[in-house]
Amino acid sequence: MSRLWCALSQMLRRCRAPAAPQRLLHWCSSASRVTPALLRRPASTMARQFGRQYRWYDDPRKVAAAMAIGLSAAMMATCDREVVPCTNRSHLVVLSPKEERDLGESLFAEEMAKHRHKTVDPCHPDSVRVRRIAERIIHAANRGLGVYNSRDAPMLRVTQKGNKPWAPQPHTRHLHGLNGSWELVLATHGNATAGSAPGGKIIVFTGLLDWYKTDGEIAFALAHEVGHLIARHQADIMSRLWLPAILRRRFLHRKEIEADHIGTLLLGAAGFHPLNALAFIGKATEIVGDYTLRREILEADHPHPKRRLWHLSNANTMEEALELYREATAMDKVTKKYFVNPTM
Repeated sequence: MSRLWCALSQMLRRCRAPAAPQRLLHWCSSASRVTPALLRRPASTMARQFGRQYRWYDDPRKVAAAMAIGLSAAMMATCDREVVPCTNRSHLVVLSPKEERDLGESLFAEEMAKHRHKTVDPCHPDSVRVRRIAERIIHAANRGLGVYNSRDAPMLRVTQKGNKPWAPQPHTRHLHGLNGSWELVLATHGNATAGSAPGGKIIVFTGLLDWYKTDGEIAFALAHEVGHLIARHQADIMSRLWLPAILRRRFLHRKEIEADHIGTLLLGAAGFHPLNALAFIGKATEIVGDYTLRREILEADHPHPKRRLWHLSNANTMEEALELYREATAMDKVTKKYFVNPTM
């Protein structure tokens, strides 16, 4: 037994670690020992060399990651969790509706400053045509989401089938009070696009009318932009500015696909056949094939039209849109003025 005890004692003496505090103190107090080569060594290597145990805060990358997690947690604590109408997606919003509208006003003012001398006369036939189509889309959004009457919200009724009664309800408060605030401007430009800003601001470029000839196709472009406003995508984007460029682009692609989804439902609720959405994106593939317009579409943080077309071909989305379309057209035949909207 005594021999075994002696052997164990010798093994413990050999494995005993050197005194870490003395070595660390000596290194810190001797400036001559801090060389550039030493400073470039990884924190874990330096910790092992000077005889102290490695801690996570010795690695700058782990410290940065911890700070990012802490900032994200603090941001999440100050955000409101909302449910997007029609898609029932839950998201955190960092801006109040008023802050979002103020941001929209400034963004729209900047855009209008770029096209100050290119706006089309509101009395021009093209302006009148686009504005009338927009009126139908906005009216469908207000009625379909219960802004006019919370008990009459066909878009919410159709898209919430099967949801539990205690499930969180879609957020539509940011749409209240917009009557009279909606503004649509037609500007002369070759871009076959439209844009929107919170607060009901929409700008359409004449290039859109050159590529898309039917009212249904133009209606989808406008419904897509209204879909961005319904889902509060600008507030979503403001909460993701810290993301790396690649992740931010993917995030923006998802926003575009969600706006397509809501826009297709709006088409049906406004009395336009949902197949106009597929026709619109089908033509977008031709635009991407045009070299002069490829950068405009693909570098504007939009997914490829083929991917958008694949998502829109979802059977559930088209079934819901067709149900809204049949209801809207039947109501229009009965009232003869279903799509009259005095908001613009």
